[in-house]
Amino acid sequence: MSQPSINPLAKHFRQPALYLKLPSRGKWYSDNSIDLTATGEVPIYPMTAKDELTIKTPDALLNGASTVSVLSSCCPSLRDPWQVPMVDLDPLLIAIRIASYGKAMDFKTSCPHCNHDQEMTADLNAVLDRVNIGDWETPIETNGLSITIKPQTYQDFNENSRINFDEQRIMSMLEDENISVEDRTAQFNTMFQKLLDTGMRQISKSIASITTEDGTVVTNPEFIAEFLNNCDRAIWNKVKDRLDAIRRESEYAKVTVTCENDACQKEYESPFVFDQANFFV
Repeated sequence: MSQPSINPLAKHFRQPALYLKLPSRGKWYSDNSIDLTATGEVPIYPMTAKDELTIKTPDALLNGASTVSVLSSCCPSLRDPWQVPMVDLDPLLIAIRIASYGKAMDFKTSCPHCNHDQEMTADLNAVLDRVNIGDWETPIETNGLSITIKPQTYQDFNENSRINFDEQRIMSMLEDENISVEDRTAQFNTMFQKLLDTGMRQISKSIASITTEDGTVVTNPEFIAEFLNNCDRAIWNKVKDRLDAIRRESEYAKVTVTCENDACQKEYESPFVFDQANFFV
């Protein structure tokens, strides 16, 4: 008996479990890097068994490969997940978790009044509803310049994270008493310079354009990086302060918790900590 050319099991393949309206609304994506529905949403599919194994692989998590793989599988509208703006990354991963496991997620919290540890359940739909990406739209006006900022891509963020991880490892190695003072000093100076370079690169990657007094719009990343290395510190601080403010505005709303310890039973605010390393456990 001949086999059918179309898989008869195809109708049982996974289907979108929900549709997510991206916080970015599709802005900051390069041309043809994302397909949005007519309502500006992306379909989210539940994870496969392969996805679940991938997201729990430590080495793949460290280099970002597992996150990109799962994003490609569960959100095929993303043509290049490495280029996802960071304002969309957490909501996408939260939506994938909801599609795969449901809206409830347990998390641990500790009472600051009595140090009692307890487990709570968060409603991830409510977390998504409270996502705030901060003010990326208003240009920074300073010294006759108009500076437009943008979120980093996941690729840029991941590169910086790996550099920071390597530097922390080097810092631990410097505590080795078998290393001479001269070598320790030399390695520290090298690491310190790398930290400075990383900080400069993070700020540079977050600038979309700079418009001068005569209306010239500069978007060349090399020109922008050169400018940051040579500008007045007041300009640098204005950009950094705006990015720091956006980061604070983007933090997840805290959850009100009542301590289960009978001797305490006080209320306190517990942060909802999003950690990709244990989010899908």
